[in-house]
Formats: sequence, C-alpha cells, structure tokens
Amino acid sequence: MDLQLRVPPDRWCITRSEFYAFIEEVRELWKLDKIPDGDVPNAFHSDPHHGPNLYQVNQHFVKPVTWAAGGMSYALMKHPAGLPCQVFLSHAWAEGLFELGDLVHRGWPRLQGIVNLYCCLLANPQNLNIEDLLSVAPEESPFARAMKSATHVLVVPNDTVSIYTRLWCVYEAYLGTQWQKVVIMPTRPRPSVQRAVVMQTLLLPWSVGVLVGSVLAVALLHHRKTKKTIVIWAMFVNVTLTALCFITSCMSKLNTHSCRSWMKFTIIGKLHICLTLTSAALACTWLSFPMHRGTSWDHFLHFFIPVAVTLFNLLRVAQINQQQLESREICTQAGNLHVQTLDDATCSHPLDEERIRLAISGREAEVDLAIRVLMQAGSYNESLRRRYEAGLSIKGMGNTDLLIKTPLVCILWSLSIIDSCGFLEIKFVDCEDLQSFWLYTSILVMTATALSLPFVTWLLVRRGGPHRGAFASTICSRAAVAALGLPLLVEIDCHLLRAAGILEDGECPTELSWFMVTGFRPIVALLSAFWALLGLHVCFERSALQILSCADCTEPESSDSEASSESDVASLSQRVTSFRSSG
Repeated sequence: MDLQLRVPPDRWCITRSEFYAFIEEVRELWKLDKIPDGDVPNAFHSDPHHGPNLYQVNQHFVKPVTWAAGGMSYALMKHPAGLPCQVFLSHAWAEGLFELGDLVHRGWPRLQGIVNLYCCLLANPQNLNIEDLLSVAPEESPFARAMKSATHVLVVPNDTVSIYTRLWCVYEAYLGTQWQKVVIMPTRPRPSVQRAVVMQTLLLPWSVGVLVGSVLAVALLHHRKTKKTIVIWAMFVNVTLTALCFITSCMSKLNTHSCRSWMKFTIIGKLHICLTLTSAALACTWLSFPMHRGTSWDHFLHFFIPVAVTLFNLLRVAQINQQQLESREICTQAGNLHVQTLDDATCSHPLDEERIRLAISGREAEVDLAIRVLMQAGSYNESLRRRYEAGLSIKGMGNTDLLIKTPLVCILWSLSIIDSCGFLEIKFVDCEDLQSFWLYTSILVMTATALSLPFVTWLLVRRGGPHRGAFASTICSRAAVAALGLPLLVEIDCHLLRAAGILEDGECPTELSWFMVTGFRPIVALLSAFWALLGLHVCFERSALQILSCADCTEPESSDSEASSESDVASLSQRVTSFRSSG
C-alpha cells in the first residue's frame, strides 16, 4: 500500500504492448482451464473472441500475481515509478477480456505517438481494500485523477452489458465533457472481416476477369480485326460506365438518406465490382493488340488505359467497402451503448452512488449530449459537439482508420501525376497555345499534395483530434478521385476514338484534355488542401461536404442496427428528467 500511496494515480499505467502481453498470458491459462467460470455463468466464457470476464481474471490471475509481488497493483508491479497516463479506458467488468483487447486494438488512437493506458483492473491494488481509495469525493478518486491527466478517453462498449448501466462510467462521460477530453470509440472493422471482404470484392473479381480475358484473347487469336473493333468499343463503354458510377456517387448527396445509402452500397458498389471484372478481362485482350501508330504519348496510353481503369475501379471498391464496414461497426458499437434511462445506472457501493449523483446533479443534459454525440459520431470532442448543436451531421465523423485511407489517397494522386507526366512527350513546338510551364506547374502542385498529405493528416490529428484527420482525408480522397477520373476519362475516350478511326491522329492533345490536366487537376488539389486545413470552421466544413458529396463522414449505411442505434439516440433525450428525479 505504501508504494500505491507514493505514486499518484495518474501514473498507474502500463504500455499498450504490456496490456496485450497480459491478455496473452491470461489466454494461455484460460486454455488450460485455470480460469474457471464464475458463480454467475458467463455465456461467452468459452468463446475465444470473448473469454473470461474481468471479475474472473481478477480473481484467478491479477490477485495471485500481484499478491506474490508484494500486494501493489499490476501496473506498479510492472513500473514502480509509474507511467504518465495518456489513454483512459472506460469499460465494464462484465465484458470478456479478449473482447476488450480486440476493441482496444481497433479503437486505439493512431498517428499520435500514444503508448500508455489506464485500465482500472490493472491500475488499482486489487488485493487491498478498494473502498479506502474511493472514500473521497468522486472528482478526487483515482479514476478522476487519471482521466484528468489523460489526453484521450477510449470508451469500450461490449455486447454483454451497456457500460452506461454502470454509474462510474456515466460519471466518466460527465468528466469527459467538463475537461473537454477527446473521447473515442472503436469504429475500425475487424481485420478478419476486412480480409474476407477484400477476397470477395477485390481479388476474386480481378482474378476471374484475368482468367476470362486470357481465354478470350486465345479464342479470338485468329480474328484480330473483329476482336480489335469489339474490344475498343467494349473498353469505351467500360470507361464511360466507370465515370458514370463515380458521378452518380457524387450526386447521390442530393437524394434522401435511405435512397442514398441503398444506391451507394447496393447499386454503385456492385457495379464497380462488375467493372473491375470487365476491366481486367478487357486488359488481357487489349494488351495483345499491336500498338497504335502515333506519338510516344499514344504508346503510353496503350498500356496505361487498362491498368488505370482497373486500378480506379479497385480503389473505388476499396473505398466503398471501408465506408460500409465502418458504418456497420459504428452502428454495432452504438447499439451496445444502449440503456433505457440513466436512472438505471448502478454502483457497487451505495455511498459511491450517492456521491456521484450529487456530483453530476444539474449537469445531466451535458452527459446526455456527450453520449448522443458519441453514439452518432463514434467520438466526442468540443468541435463535434459544436457541429451537433449547430444542426450539422456528425454521423461517422469519429472514424480514425487513417492508416488505410491516407495511402489510398496518395495512390490516387500518384496515378494522376503519372498520367500528367505522359504529356511531357508532347512536342510543344508543334502545338499552338500549349505552354509547358503550366504542365510542370500542375505536376509540381500534385506532387506537393501527395507528399504532404501524410504529414498534414498527422498534424491535424495531433492538433485538432481524430475527426479533423478524418475530415481532411475524406476531402482529399474525393478530390483525388475527381482529379484522376475525369481527365483520364477525356483522354481515354479521345484515344479510343482515334484507335477506332473516328478522330484524326495528331501529336497535340485536344483543348479539353489539356485543360483537364494543366488546369483542373492543380485547382482541385489546391482547393482540397484549402478546405482540409480550414475544416475547423463549421460552416466551411458543411459547404465542402455538400460540394464534394462527402458521404464517407456523413452518411453511414442504413441498416437495422443503424435504426436501432438511432432510436437509442432519440431515447436519450428522455433520460434527463428521470435522472434528475432520482437524485
């Protein structure tokens, strides 16, 4: 107890890697049946995704281990001098330990250099009388002192019990509003689910397309002239449909929410999957053609067209998949936070309950608001609260999986740069009114955008919170798709029409192609960077979202679970009165 009193509670922490190692130690004992189920049966005790609840882990692992070490907490057993608190876990002990570990992994704030966490199971001295530590005002409790020092609060829902049936968790939500903490919730999909979706919607269609295209290339080997005409027009239709899918996705913002979600995830997503298959199939036959006579740029387009169209469809499918999975995940986690009224929240000790209810008396509306924002956005901070109070959509804006989104955006901008570099082969001396200066400027602007995006995203997350990085990533991804797709569509269609003999061959690009490459692309790059950096201004964010159809961060998928979570959010407004009367 002496060590526990010498080290302040805001240093009762372990590192994230030590937390995962702790879980693996428990898993090994659980496999050997050395952590039995409790007197109150745990339906998920034998489930490897859930495992024993924290009560059983405490009784059969934490207490024996820390008692043998001297009776201090597990955290101080690992670090006698303590570690500064960075992430505070708000969770319930009824959840499975393995479920807790998985959700912490999927909800951990990235790109911020955060390492240490406070988990009450491991922070408090479980062999000592916990009531002695809590026999103070709630704001002076170890939980409160640790949270005050933390930069982030990670709310961990579970499918066993809502954490907001526990009064201490309600109080932690209250403290999060008072101290303006960044409160986050796990919204990243399970890696196993992501891998399965990638196999079904990306690798399988592409593989089938390559197989079908190879068979067609061999079958039409002796009908080159007929094959060439058919494939040219098939490629033209394929490119046009790809562009129409993207434009329809952008314009879906004008529809109602249910129609928009259904259109994007059911129609547009499936079409891009089919277009991935046809693009791969056409690529195999297209590349068997002899190169069309013309400039070096025409030779470049001959190989670039099938690759670019296939990659564009693959990236669009990846974007839609990620958005759909994140939308489902946030609906699931929001549903796990469900509680009928805040009056249902209980505490193990009546004296603690009396103190907590007295501490938050008159502030119930703030708790209600914090939970409401958390359930809709997957995160809570002052900026999101202001957006919500201003009547703006915050659905899904707490997504923090920027390690997937940011590289996708960089790939899109890189493809645009490669495409623009192809114009360097043009003999400008023979083309009137075409100045190479604008082409070099365009390439320079796009290169700067692609290279600076990871750093800018990291900086926005560090200074403004995860929602700022998510907003910037979404704006830049929409801009990158437009900057790659629309100019490329014009170039490809012109090339195909020349190959079909409809347009005359020439060394100079059309005026429209030239403008799309030297004017449209750098303008889009600069505007996206401008909007992303100034995203803290609420009205400006709304304008950007509307213009760029930013459905990633405003419109999660409509589903039964979402309808349930929406009703949960609506019912929160009825809790304040009952909670006040209970005080």
